[in-house]
Amino acid sequence: MNSDNKQTEKDIQEKIRRVDGAMSQEGMPLTKEIKRKLYNCIIGKTTTEIERKKIIDKYRGIYG
Repeated sequence: MNSDNKQTEKDIQEKIRRVDGAMSQEGMPLTKEIKRKLYNCIIGKTTTEIERKKIIDKYRGIYG
């Protein structure tokens, strides 16, 4: 991380790679879509709360 506390692109990609590696060990590698959502959460474009709500709303619509 650089001195003004902003993450570099390299730092962000490393975090995503680590999460993908851990999930891959469990047989659930991240999709490109999930990696994009994770990236957007890290850079502050969205939040995990917003993304979680989108998923819950999607599946409530499908399964009631």
